[in-house]
Amino acid sequence: MSLLLAADVGGTKTLLALGRAGAPGTSRRYENAAFPDFPALLAAFLADERLAGPALAAACFAVAGPAVPGSDGAVRELTNRPGWIVDAPALARRFSFRRAGLVNDFAGAALGVLRLGPDERVTLQAGAPDPAAPKLVLGPGTGLGVAALRGEDVIASEGGHVGFAPRDAEQAALWAELAGQHGRVTAERIVSGSGLAACYRHCLRRAGRPVPDDLLPAHVEPAAREANDPQARCALELFVDVFGAFAGDMAMTFLAQGGVYVVGGIAPKILPWLQDGRFLAAFNDKYEHAALAATLPVHVVLAPDVGLRGAFVAAARLAQ
Repeated sequence: MSLLLAADVGGTKTLLALGRAGAPGTSRRYENAAFPDFPALLAAFLADERLAGPALAAACFAVAGPAVPGSDGAVRELTNRPGWIVDAPALARRFSFRRAGLVNDFAGAALGVLRLGPDERVTLQAGAPDPAAPKLVLGPGTGLGVAALRGEDVIASEGGHVGFAPRDAEQAALWAELAGQHGRVTAERIVSGSGLAACYRHCLRRAGRPVPDDLLPAHVEPAAREANDPQARCALELFVDVFGAFAGDMAMTFLAQGGVYVVGGIAPKILPWLQDGRFLAAFNDKYEHAALAATLPVHVVLAPDVGLRGAFVAAARLAQ
């Protein structure tokens, strides 16, 4: 049975694993900052696994950047990892893989969603699922990814880079602050790790509190939960409001009656904040189409390796 390699290459971390017949084995996690480029990281993984490239029938890399079907198979630069290039043909030549290919990281996550067990998701809204209808997969991490599925066919997108539309005065003030810093304000500027930190900075400034120089996204949820910090709570509420509205807009775009699947590293960590009703209120706030939005199933995916699973599916297709 053919040996396959799959990688889920994000802006911050990379997961890699070997497996057979589309089923990944135990994954290894690498922090991208520890390596000068992706080939160096891949070389470290192969050395850790004591594996030579010719043993691999196929490798697939799910990458956080545009991977255009029919292109030369190279991502010139990862969206949130400046200077990093993942070039499948070059990697195949260097490491002697028989075949190598790329998919967008959320195309990988979409394929992985089809391989979830029933205990690997939490349902926020049961809706009225239609198995034949499109599914939507989206979520924040280092960036904001979006993809859709019809059957086993993936529609990749860069939907996280659509413009952010404020829904109230607080969001308008956040938009103005971010516009002053960045010019165009996309949904990813808010619904992402850096966006959560931006929400916290915004709430601190509005309250007249100093903004720590070392503020990280990982500081926000513990500050709200453990320190009972009102500005951290403000940030999470703002983040969830924007996230819910964005998810609802994307769900309406694809008419995702097959289900909306929220993936990524952030969602499981803030699950109580997604379950308290605020996310769904924004998701379903669609005026004349509110009743339709309420029929769309919404789930939070708990499996951290969903993108890696999808990359294995793509690697198995390559091997065939």
